[in-house]
Amino acid sequence: MLPEKKTKTNIGVGIGFLLQLVGYLLVQTAKTDAIVLLGLILILISIPLFIWGCMNYAEGKGHSKWVGLVGLAGLIGLIVLAVLPDQARDVDSSSDANT
Repeated sequence: MLPEKKTKTNIGVGIGFLLQLVGYLLVQTAKTDAIVLLGLILILISIPLFIWGCMNYAEGKGHSKWVGLVGLAGLIGLIVLAVLPDQARDVDSSSDANT
C-alpha cells in the first residue's frame, strides 16, 4: 500500500467506523428522541468519512478510487477491499528490481 494513502485510510475508516458504532449504540440504548436523533446524525456523518477512507484504501492498493465505493456495504465492503491484490506493491517491487 502506498504510504501517503495509509494515513488517510486509517483516519477515514477508523473514525468512520467508531462514529457508526457510537451512533448505533446511542440509537439502541436511547431513552429520549434527542439521543436517537444524535445517534442518527453520527451515523450519517460517518458514512462519507468511511467511504472516503475506503476510496483511499483502494487507491493505495493501486486500484481506481471508485473501487472504494464498495465501502457502501460497510464492513463487508471493507473486507472485499482487504482481499483485493495490492497492485501498488507489485509496481514498487518491479521498479526496485530495475534499479
